[in-house]
Amino acid sequence: MGWELAAGLNVLIATCYVLISSLILLGLIRTRQLATNPLAVATSAIFTTCAVHHGHHAAHLLLAFGDAGHAEQLDAVRAVFGEWHTVLIDGIGAAVAVTYLGLRHSYKALLNTPAMFDDAVRIAAEQQLRRLAYTDLLTGIPNRAAYQQYADGLPVDGRPVVVLFLDLDSFKGVNDRHGHDAGDRLLREVAQRMEAMLRPDEAVFRLGGDEFVLVGLGYDDAAAEELVERTRAAIGAPIAVRDGVVSVDASIGVAAGTADDGIDRLLRDADAAMYAMKGHGRQILLPVARFPGPQPAQAPARS
Repeated sequence: MGWELAAGLNVLIATCYVLISSLILLGLIRTRQLATNPLAVATSAIFTTCAVHHGHHAAHLLLAFGDAGHAEQLDAVRAVFGEWHTVLIDGIGAAVAVTYLGLRHSYKALLNTPAMFDDAVRIAAEQQLRRLAYTDLLTGIPNRAAYQQYADGLPVDGRPVVVLFLDLDSFKGVNDRHGHDAGDRLLREVAQRMEAMLRPDEAVFRLGGDEFVLVGLGYDDAAAEELVERTRAAIGAPIAVRDGVVSVDASIGVAAGTADDGIDRLLRDADAAMYAMKGHGRQILLPVARFPGPQPAQAPARS
């Protein structure tokens, strides 16, 4: 009866693998992952292949094809499959197949539901929230929170640092003459131009309104002046708005120091230099005491 047992085990194994493959495919179809989950599709194909393999063994043991010569082949096959070690192997295979079928509820993990799918959704949502938290919604460049994170993470390693504080001139006039839509268009264009001109050791942030900050790492005074001129050139090109073309300039305060000074202190110095520039009508590189001439008693109102 050895070969009959082997045939029955192979039929059982084939049936289990067909059911397993069908359950996975039904899950893929139900969750609409048939075209997006190649791992589960490949697993289903492997189980289908196993089902075909064991079904083929069962057919060889049960069916005789052709003449008496084939009947002799059938007897030989049955003799081989009736040996105890072959029956033992088929018995182990049947146990594995039945166990897989009993664990069918775990296939949802293979289909990325719920745990793996939920983790992927959670990670994507966290990344999106982090991106929104550190991005200026109007211009698309890093915002004040991103600047603070950048400043907090800057290593205190003695590197030269230059900070530019920008305030767009006549921005209020653009809003008054062309409307707030034109003002928003102006801010977006200026921000995108500055971001496009950045080099690997530079960063730009919008602090709010028409105020921007540029930071250059490893810059001496000459490099700082070059950065100022490059920034003016990017900002000064005409900008098309809905009912015309506008051109703007910027008051730019510059503070140079090292990373040991603290980028926040340099930002305050650059802000003061920007106000001083509005009063003097020319570019000033802090410390302001380097430059002759009295400081204005009161900072002029921002445009």
